This record gives sequence, structure tokens and C-alpha cells, in this order.
Amino acid sequence: MRPGRRPWWSPGQWLARLFGAQAAEIEIPPAAWRRVCDDQPELAMLSTDERDRLRSLAAQFLGGRPFYAGGAFELTDAMQLRIAALACLPVLELGLTWLDAIRSVIVYPDAFEVDHEEVDESGVVHEVRDLRAGEAWSHGTLVLSWADIEAGRDPDLAMSVVIHEVAHFIDGANGAENGFPPLGKGHDRARWTQDFQAAFDRLNREVEAGHEPVIDPYAATNPAEFFAVLSEYFFRLPEELRQAEAGLYAHLSRFYGQDPRARLVAVSAGKIAADV
Repeated sequence: MRPGRRPWWSPGQWLARLFGAQAAEIEIPPAAWRRVCDDQPELAMLSTDERDRLRSLAAQFLGGRPFYAGGAFELTDAMQLRIAALACLPVLELGLTWLDAIRSVIVYPDAFEVDHEEVDESGVVHEVRDLRAGEAWSHGTLVLSWADIEAGRDPDLAMSVVIHEVAHFIDGANGAENGFPPLGKGHDRARWTQDFQAAFDRLNREVEAGHEPVIDPYAATNPAEFFAVLSEYFFRLPEELRQAEAGLYAHLSRFYGQDPRARLVAVSAGKIAADV
């Protein structure tokens, strides 16, 4: 699908970009950054230091790639900033080079149609048209639905289409999206494979038995979707993921270098202290 395109920047607004060999330094106003963090549950849990470092990454992300609006849609600076903040959250401790594969961002107002091929049980190939909330295209385009990004402001939902699609890019950093991203030194690769495979099989058994699992059944699609959905839970609903799959939570915490559950506990403790 070839979307309609429009420039990433708007003359006179606070974001600016140089279309040349080098990207401009993006200045994110403190008030705008504070609004984004306060309005997004997974960002609201961050410490002051984490917010500051994420702000720097988001500024580099914005300055390093163009944003386009799909169709007749006004893509504002505030929208782009929210996307950049969410995209950089998973790499807060990994570093922005993990997102080098993302070369452009296209945002549609709502779910968008995608044509693709599916093979049925008989081996027959069918042309299928689906609605998608997001896609990570192999040539480096991150495609998103703004309506689904907005839905992610609900603190009770695990869904984060930005984190989900960014997780696919992270997963594919070693050349294949297969639920096995490049693991750092000290991470037991055999144990990762064993634990994730066992959990993936358990989820599939639950789904096939008609049970309602704790984790979104979409995660049972394949190992790549399993990793992406678990990444959503890790950042959005860390306590639920830890209770359901403590071993996988530990793996993801070691991989991402973050502990969202600890953040949540700290925020809750602070609120209780403030109430007292």
C-alpha cells in the first residue's frame, strides 16, 4: 500500500528538521515532555533520571528519521513526540542504535488495510486483506494507527502498538524475527530458548483448549508475536506478566535492562506515603 505523504515538520512550530546529510538537533520543550510522560502510564512510572535520558533518546529519534501521515490526517508535533517516547522506552538501557533499522514512520488515523498472502491447510495460497494497528516493514518503515496509540493511554490495557512493533525491530536485529533477539554477554541463550519455548507451548495449549489465558492469545501466533506481546506486558502490566510467567519476566528484565514492576512498586509506595 502506498500512503499519502506529507512533511514531518510544520514551519513555525517547535520541531524542526534539516533534510540533508545530518539531522538537526531537536529541542523538546519541558512542558511538552512533561505532558507526554504524565499522560502515558508506562512513562509516568519513570524516575526523573529515566525521563531525562528518554527525552534525549526521543529527541535523537525525531531528528533521525522522517514522519509521514497516511491519508488525510494531521500528524501533530505532540503525536510525533508521543510515538518517539514510546519507541525509545524499550531501548532506554540498550541504546538508540537498536532502532537504526527504523528509517521512517508512517501514521494512519485508524487501523489500516494490508494485503498479504496466507497458505491454508491444503497448501493453497490466498490473497488476504486485513486491518492492522501496526506493522514493522522489513525495509525499515514503522507503520502505526493513531487510534490504537491513543487506546494505549488506558492503564488497564496491555496494548501498546508502538512497543509491539518496536519489539519486532529489536527481535530482528540479528537478521530474523523469531522471538530470539541478540542477547548480551551473561545471558543464558539455551535457557532463554528453553523457557520461552515452554511458555509458548503452554499458551498454545490453553488457547487450543478454549481457555482464556492471562496473556493475549495473539501471542500464540508465532514466537515473534509471542516476544512482541510479552514486551507489551513487560512495560505496560509488569505485575500481571510476573505473576503469569515469572521466568520470562526475569529474562526480559535482564535483556531490556529495566524493571518496570519495581517502578510500579515505587510509584505506589510514593502515593501511599503522600496519602498518609
